[in-house]
Amino acid sequence: MMGFKRTLAVLLIVGVLIVVLLAGCTKFSPGDPAENIRPETTLSFAPDQDDNASYRVRMNWFGWDPDGKVAYYWTKWDTMDWVRVVSTDSVFLVSAHADSVDSLKGYEYHSFSVKAVDNDGDEDLSPESISFTAFTLVPDTDIVRGPSGVTGPMVTFEWLGTDRDGVIASYAYKLFRWEISTLEWIQVSSQDSLDADCTVANFGPLAGLHRFEVWSTDDAGASDQSPAVREFTCNPDLAGPKLYAYSNVFGLRVFRGPVWNPDYNLPTPIFAGERLTFRWSASAESYGGQVMGYRHAYDDTSTWPAWSVYDTEFSVTPTLGRHSLFISAIDNSNVVTRGRFYFDVVEATLDEFILIVDDWDDGEGDVGMATDEERSGFWNDLLSGYEHERVEWQPDQHEQGSGPEPPDVETLRSASTVIWYTDLWQETPSATELGDLFNPQLSGYNALAGYMRVGGNLILSGYRCLEQITRMTYPMEIADTDTTEGARFVRDILHISAADASGTLPNKNSPWKYGYCLYGDVPSDAGESYGFEPMYIDSVGPGGYPDPGKWYMYVLSYPNYSRCGLPDVEKLETYLGAGLEIYTIDSFLNMNYEGMTSCVLYLSGDDRGNTCYFGHPLYFFQADQVAPNFDRIMALFGEQKLTVAGQD
Repeated sequence: MMGFKRTLAVLLIVGVLIVVLLAGCTKFSPGDPAENIRPETTLSFAPDQDDNASYRVRMNWFGWDPDGKVAYYWTKWDTMDWVRVVSTDSVFLVSAHADSVDSLKGYEYHSFSVKAVDNDGDEDLSPESISFTAFTLVPDTDIVRGPSGVTGPMVTFEWLGTDRDGVIASYAYKLFRWEISTLEWIQVSSQDSLDADCTVANFGPLAGLHRFEVWSTDDAGASDQSPAVREFTCNPDLAGPKLYAYSNVFGLRVFRGPVWNPDYNLPTPIFAGERLTFRWSASAESYGGQVMGYRHAYDDTSTWPAWSVYDTEFSVTPTLGRHSLFISAIDNSNVVTRGRFYFDVVEATLDEFILIVDDWDDGEGDVGMATDEERSGFWNDLLSGYEHERVEWQPDQHEQGSGPEPPDVETLRSASTVIWYTDLWQETPSATELGDLFNPQLSGYNALAGYMRVGGNLILSGYRCLEQITRMTYPMEIADTDTTEGARFVRDILHISAADASGTLPNKNSPWKYGYCLYGDVPSDAGESYGFEPMYIDSVGPGGYPDPGKWYMYVLSYPNYSRCGLPDVEKLETYLGAGLEIYTIDSFLNMNYEGMTSCVLYLSGDDRGNTCYFGHPLYFFQADQVAPNFDRIMALFGEQKLTVAGQD
């Protein structure tokens, strides 16, 4: 049909030209006016009939009038009204709704017609028409912010739609609540048509299990047939953002909601002179919210600063007495979380007694590990004759709600020197294994770390102490950037940067792995310069071999018995050379440990804030060899011995 019309149009044009030529050659009488000839119309560019085409479709047409000119056109889509136009081409956006068979594509059948109108108002009586199926890709919708799992009562959802062959025109969502009595989802909120720039919705307060669905619609009218879905449970007790507050001396505390844990209503004692730094941040991500600002107040809460996203730090050196730091965070629903640091600042005198911490309970009653009385006697003998009296602290005799406790601030503040010895630590210790108490990672203020920061003295020895402090495994290295409390204690207070432990399982066939490796400590060049002398384990009793000494372990080497060394010995490396490597290992079989550092001494230079760390227990050494070396350490720490009559 369309080809016939185009042929007819050509013949009409040729005829008109012949008439015009003849009129120029012959005298002619016009007579009655001729009847107006109607215009013709054709589609010069269009989709193929009954084929598929994009929903964004281009049409071109033109018309001609044999006895006049085309004035305008009428166009029509589907069953809509005719529209008058003067243009001869256009790009149309037509709808293409999603097909139920294919949820990823949208189809819709359309028809288009166009007819020309001439200068006499007559129109083409046979409009040019085309029919085709418009095609589009269905948009996708993703939830980019919003809760899942258990969250607070105020929730926020943010979403984003994408369309591969067009643009997003609108969104719609529904919120449902699970009704336990009827076991069905009940719709509680909905929006049928949101503008394309509306991509956030806030709900609340809510309680219980809920389901949120959101979907997008593109400019072809096709909607996402698989809405983005989140199910979540609202708990009113979890209102507000989660506030993370960190202090260099209190560690990390986490708060949520307007009321903090009642434990934070009890002041924590800390030492005077501590420089406190606090940093905080908050997150509302779990419920899709946004943190809009922070504010804090130190002691005085009568006035508060304005909310600010930049209010995230505070530093102070507090005066003696009681103080509080209050921190708040607010979210986009105006829900506030409040946190608190509450502390008493006490002065450390460091001049009343020498504190001995008996943090050893492993193998109690085993003659090979010694009794509590034997170990106490060893340290009391070493400390006899000093001006400061001796005070012993046994953690199992100071139990609180959480079990045995290390010495507290009130005790440490009067100690001139702390001597701490500890046994093997296990990752899951029993109630009688107290080695894990020596741990600067304990929650809250670590009194021993604070004591050292304000100038205390510490002698520490035992089995695998660095593992207990850092919770690392051997071999360990502590980087400059490590900010964990345990790593900082080892690096900045003990001045040790790396360590390894020899292990406990003997294997004479592999001497480089032999666990019982330590015969004794030999002074290094630095140790000799300070007057330190060799010390060896006490493995043979006063009656001679095979009478056992304090460390009576032997290895069977047929046909003879031979003494072996101590197990679980640490070899150490100092941090930036600040510590003095005063003793090295005289090893039994394990040559990997021969000559390695076994003791690090750190002297601050002002007779305060000094440490001496042995990577093994001292008790199992010969007491008469330990005593003069121990006295040298104590003298370097500023501890004085009583003057005995008749002696200088």
